Amino acid sequence: MAPFFPGEFVLFTSQKGKTWLVRIDENGSFSCHLGTVDFGSVTGKEEGEKVETTKGAKLFLFRPTLVDYIFKLKRQTQIIYPKDLGAILIEGDIGPGSVVLESGVGSGALSLVLLRAVGEHGRLVSVERREEFARLALRNVEKFYGERPRHFHLVVGDIETFSLGDRVDRAVLDLPEPWRAVESVGSLLKTGGLLVSLSPNVGQVQLMFRELRSKGFANIQTFELLKRPWMVDERRARPADRMVSHTGFLTVAKKVPFAASPSPRE
Repeated sequence: MAPFFPGEFVLFTSQKGKTWLVRIDENGSFSCHLGTVDFGSVTGKEEGEKVETTKGAKLFLFRPTLVDYIFKLKRQTQIIYPKDLGAILIEGDIGPGSVVLESGVGSGALSLVLLRAVGEHGRLVSVERREEFARLALRNVEKFYGERPRHFHLVVGDIETFSLGDRVDRAVLDLPEPWRAVESVGSLLKTGGLLVSLSPNVGQVQLMFRELRSKGFANIQTFELLKRPWMVDERRARPADRMVSHTGFLTVAKKVPFAASPSPRE
């Protein structure tokens, strides 16, 4: 296992599970309510080892997972939760080599997940209407990768009028009015391609369903995911008092030739 080196991220983790995501500065230090750690004592150590603060507290050293990074993102909008991010990848059948169109970039959490999924041989085209959101998302992506990934194309524009030279394999929408983008996105999506849309309200889902049915999409499915953690130790095993319940509805639809799309009664 490679030791920690200056410039990379380290996830300081207390014995009670509290975490801090910090980039290692060779000549700097990290401080929290548990004390201060000199980064010189971190460099050269391996993942899973501990360092001691000036107050005598012990902190574990871990490399952050993508989920760790996402929850520490600087953001101006609500992030998409990991339970929904995983479903977007699986239900949308997004993998290495896929060309994906994304709209509604927000903080860039979904962009990071999609970039990892499609890999260097795939491509992610992200369209964001608000320039300040696009700048923030780009900063978060560059911070994670250390540079702007070559397979990431971020465009400031309106998805409802957006055009692209090639067609895409998949489309993922996180928009307040996704039904307004169905026609333009449908024209960019290959026949047989999948569209995945995330919406928090059921009214949005109904409007989206109607638009999808009228614009050449079939096999439309909508669902939500609830995550209930459990408290497990030597003496107990029971559901936690709090859970991540409703965060949004996921709608998945397949692009078909318009003439082959089913009628509303079928």
